[in-house]
Amino acid sequence: MNTITPKTWPSEAEIRELATNENIPLYAEAYEIAVRYHGISRALSCNLLGTSDLNWCGFAQWSSKAVGASLRLDNNSKFLRKLSQLNHIPTIFEPLFRLVTLALLGGSYGVGLSTANRTIFVEMASFHTAILSGKDEPTMLQVTDLDPDRCLLKDLGQPGRDLLCTAYRLLSEAKSASGPLRGELILGANIALSAYEQDRVQPALDYVFYRPIRWLLQVSWRMPYYYLRHRSGERFDIYGRRHQDQPPIMRNIEDRWVRMYSKTLWLKTAVNTIMLSKPMTFFPPGSNPSLVRKASTFESQEVGNLVRKYGPENPANSPGVANWLGYEERMRFIVTYFMGYQQIENMFSKPRFKRKWSPRKRPNREPLSKLEFCKVAL
Repeated sequence: MNTITPKTWPSEAEIRELATNENIPLYAEAYEIAVRYHGISRALSCNLLGTSDLNWCGFAQWSSKAVGASLRLDNNSKFLRKLSQLNHIPTIFEPLFRLVTLALLGGSYGVGLSTANRTIFVEMASFHTAILSGKDEPTMLQVTDLDPDRCLLKDLGQPGRDLLCTAYRLLSEAKSASGPLRGELILGANIALSAYEQDRVQPALDYVFYRPIRWLLQVSWRMPYYYLRHRSGERFDIYGRRHQDQPPIMRNIEDRWVRMYSKTLWLKTAVNTIMLSKPMTFFPPGSNPSLVRKASTFESQEVGNLVRKYGPENPANSPGVANWLGYEERMRFIVTYFMGYQQIENMFSKPRFKRKWSPRKRPNREPLSKLEFCKVAL
């Protein structure tokens, strides 16, 4: 097995530096995170897990690239262009559609999405680099959200630590395993890590998805009063309110909005573009159908239990996601995605993007949510 030098994956200091860098645009930061994920994924494949099964960081590089694309909201934004196409907006009205979309999304969109992406990066990158460094016990840098106006992270407590320890144990077993069993163990670790990080950033996703409709119906008409009374920060109380605490009519409107918004979500991978609301019944060439199966058929009982808990009942006929804010529904789709794409060779490749920003010019952007890091043993 070929090995590579430790310099190909980031140190804890480099992870911290990238996650707190405010001198680059949010979309460029997401692209740089994708590059870091690629380095960690390649190191795990070459040093520990083999090159047949894509590890969690290999999947995360494509997710972070997608986040970067959705954070790029300038005149040349491919995200806004595709969004207008999905909504069947005539070309002549695209500039107006862009202005309306930017008003609805607001600065909170970038803050929420970037905070979620950076938190996942800090915790998952530090978790995997600790494994690469040969530490006997699992450790990671844990992010603490200090902004009282935007509580965007969920404290998972002991159940969250249990998921991380499960992933660590499965990856440790995968090092010495081979053949189909190794693929199963890596799949199980991927599921456990996603179950953790998807629940961890659930408040940030709620914040991003609900903000447009809450601004339109609950905040916009209050803004003159807020500014006159110097109380504009109160709008964040509305943005951060729990969905279940909203009046019944507002909950119904928010549910309809999220379902409509979920129909426009997509993920561009190395081999195709996945519409997240569409059933995942077809996998691209190179996929191995041996992993797309029911929980009871897995050799590892622990992996089978993870598939049973988080995956679909029939992975070969998995429906799309109608409501992307539904944790269980989202996880069922992610598990199916892992099963179908884990052994596609092109998924190991490095994401490509064009760097079109000047590092000499400090970008004009809203201050990010305050984050601090502490090293914890799991």
